[in-house]
Amino acid sequence: MHDLDLTVVAVATPPGRGGVGCIRLSGPDAFSISDDLFRSSSPGHPVGRTTFGRFLDRDGQVVDHGYRVLFREGASFTGEPVAELWTHGSPPVLSALLEAAAERGAMPAEPGEFTYRAMVHGRIDLARAEAIRDLVDATTRYQAKLAHAQAEGSLSRTLAPLEEGLSDLIVRTEAAVEFEDEAETDLKEGVLTRSLSGLQEACDRLIAGFNTGRVFREGASLVITGLPNTGKSSLFNRLLVRDRAIVTDTPGTTRDTLEETIDLDGVPVRLTDTAGLRDGAGAVESEGVRRAVEARDRADLVLLVMDRSRPLTPSEKIGVEEAAAAPDRTIVVLNKIDLPAESGAPDPEAGAVPVSALTGEGCNRLKTVIREKLVGPAGSFEDPLVTNVRHAEALVKTGQALSRAAEATAAGIPEDLVLEDLREAMQQLGSITGEFTTEDLFDRIFSTFCIGK
Repeated sequence: MHDLDLTVVAVATPPGRGGVGCIRLSGPDAFSISDDLFRSSSPGHPVGRTTFGRFLDRDGQVVDHGYRVLFREGASFTGEPVAELWTHGSPPVLSALLEAAAERGAMPAEPGEFTYRAMVHGRIDLARAEAIRDLVDATTRYQAKLAHAQAEGSLSRTLAPLEEGLSDLIVRTEAAVEFEDEAETDLKEGVLTRSLSGLQEACDRLIAGFNTGRVFREGASLVITGLPNTGKSSLFNRLLVRDRAIVTDTPGTTRDTLEETIDLDGVPVRLTDTAGLRDGAGAVESEGVRRAVEARDRADLVLLVMDRSRPLTPSEKIGVEEAAAAPDRTIVVLNKIDLPAESGAPDPEAGAVPVSALTGEGCNRLKTVIREKLVGPAGSFEDPLVTNVRHAEALVKTGQALSRAAEATAAGIPEDLVLEDLREAMQQLGSITGEFTTEDLFDRIFSTFCIGK
């Protein structure tokens, strides 16, 4: 990141045309640089209020009109003096103002630099900074809800008692080691064990919600597979609510994988339609089959689609048995329930989900089953606090350090050695909020942000 003594500038609105565009300046010279780019239509430059006027390019020529807002140091998002120029969302206008700001000494902001500065100046911690990125990147309303709660400090507030309890335990253990002859600093029998147990339980509760949180944050992959002509592409289109895949009666129509994303009540699900699985196909179709198998093997969830109107083939019967052995990963779908069933056709009540991709019958039920497989029944969980892999890994390492400390305590190992595990637990816990984090990690995290945030 740039030196905090420098003023940085970036476009804070998305690329392309729009009704409004925003140039953001942050740093010690933000006000003075913006003075050179703005001519107010009224006297005075009130801080914290919008002022209407005209914007000037590097040559002092008027390029647009709009508003300027000035934020005092300590009252802005970054904690620094900030000037925002609200123009029309015209790429040439925004480009001209960026050039003019650079001409007057502003440095182009790096990805996430405004949020980084907010963290450095104590406006937010690292966990809240990452949540802001997740809020910007959200693709479903529920993702945005979770990210906003974390940006407002929900995870940080939950971690605070855990950090305070661990910090208190470290202080008391250090005192017991340093002043071992003093009765008032002695840790009474069982105190360390009980304290460690409580901290471990709090850590485990947070980790327990991560699998659900990860799916909501990152989404899940769902692959539709099965023999040719079972209606995989029709089901793909039905779930997508538009005709994306080509559908014909000719086997092998789908030669490659098709991917689209749907929102299942807040869960972003990447649907993949695949080529029908069969032997003896030509070279092109065989490559499609290979890709279908590859996609199926790495998917979070598989829809195994079968034709309800005819008896199952031997390979399909094997597929049903394999699905029964892995029920959390595979959903058997009996398609074409709108057609009359031949003798020996599978029973729709035998654990599979009956649907008609043609009419849509049963598809809402299928969506419910998919969502429940991924995150559990609606109402069965509270909003997950831990959605970030980095946070989950830090909590796991925290729990491992606490577990080692508990085992050492139970084995009668001296308290000065137990302290090493307690400090390791605090180090891992503090890495979530940025209290104990390296600059290299900061660089890696903020490089995933967009420029202008």
